[in-house]
Amino acid sequence: MTLHHDAAEKPEQSSMEPSKAVQSRIRQLSPSFTFEELWMKHTEDTGEKRSIAPRAIKLPTRWIWVSNAVLLCAILLGGLGWYSPSVGAALKKIFFIDLFYQKTGGLFDNGLYQIEKQNLGTPANISVTDKNIQLTVAEVFYDGVQLVINYQVDYLKKNKITEEDASFYYEYHFEGVHSTMMGTHEFSITGDHTFVGTTVFNIEPVPDHTKLNIKIPMIGTTFGNWDVTVPITIDKALPLTKIVQPQLEGTSGGHKFVVGQLTLTPVSTQIVVKTEDSAELVYWLEDDLETPFASGGGMGGEGEQRVNFGPPSEINPHPTYVTLLVGDRSGAQADMFTQWEEYADVSEGLPVTLKGNDGGNVTITNIQLLEDSTVIYYEASNASNQIPFLMFENSLGERYSATKQAVRLSKDSFSYKQEYPKIPTLTGMKLLLVVNEISQELEKPVKIKIPIDWETRQ
Repeated sequence: MTLHHDAAEKPEQSSMEPSKAVQSRIRQLSPSFTFEELWMKHTEDTGEKRSIAPRAIKLPTRWIWVSNAVLLCAILLGGLGWYSPSVGAALKKIFFIDLFYQKTGGLFDNGLYQIEKQNLGTPANISVTDKNIQLTVAEVFYDGVQLVINYQVDYLKKNKITEEDASFYYEYHFEGVHSTMMGTHEFSITGDHTFVGTTVFNIEPVPDHTKLNIKIPMIGTTFGNWDVTVPITIDKALPLTKIVQPQLEGTSGGHKFVVGQLTLTPVSTQIVVKTEDSAELVYWLEDDLETPFASGGGMGGEGEQRVNFGPPSEINPHPTYVTLLVGDRSGAQADMFTQWEEYADVSEGLPVTLKGNDGGNVTITNIQLLEDSTVIYYEASNASNQIPFLMFENSLGERYSATKQAVRLSKDSFSYKQEYPKIPTLTGMKLLLVVNEISQELEKPVKIKIPIDWETRQ
């Protein structure tokens, strides 16, 4: 099946700045749900969408679920300037992951940066030209958990492309393999004739050196043939991957489960849970320093749930163990959650301390106003306040949320830094902390400790 954009679902802009659509919504609305409530709503919405025919998504990016590898959302992909005779040299200048994160803001974990940082991608440099449009698959990354494909598209004879030209329609299938996938994409117009993009899939494992056939009948408004076959290999990620098969049993809210496998790669972490009650359970993961892993979605069916997270923190890349927290979603009621807002005027100087949950607090120790971003440095008094919902608010009531996930800076304290959009001045600026506190009546999640022996090769 080929998925198409409706005219009303065109992206609102092609700027390379962080998504203004996301920023606009956050400035206008205060959050009204706790993380647990949002997770439950996400799961409920996902369940509803499974019975509805897939459709195109309006950017900013949304995660979607598909039942098999034949269904795919439209991808918006790209290139850089007029096409160079040296494809490889031109592609090396494009920081696809940076552009992806600039568009998605702080919605995704930071793991994808490791692809470029550790040179984990496999160059593809597969090009097809038709109707004076050149498609190039630049690079592919696969680690058994995520599949990442970077593309470029060059309009060789068009004077200036528009958002309508920066679209990509296709069908695909793995040769001899059926795999459930969940995917997202972002694109950036980088010149008068080109746009670039990255597609990220959470994917069920496929055999190494599997081939992905992509049939492309249309780019922008132009029909043609840009079919490509992309080889998928785990060769670069495998030596840096740790797999543990704990086979640990547990029960949460009367729902039984077995933790079958833990996979840690430089880019992703995945827990495989066997349970007949996947709709009733929710999962979190933390390392041996109580650092939470960023949630990365998941997929499942037939008694098995694959739950994805970001990679271990850079400050603690090889924890001696991780702890899986399993909660009972069915026991949560709206009146078990309390939310309030704390303000601090940062224009009067630092440090400032805001009251957090569980009797703790968050202290803002420094704010850096950089050329293209703003960075907050803070320290939480306890583990439950490590990832606060912090926003800047100006005198007009406009709010600015984080553009990247928080990064832990110390093993000995809950010290973090987090990046925000560029703010010219702190004059008249306040910090808003939205606090979500859970009632003691809510059953505590079950904790499953999973030891990791990094010296033993799998």
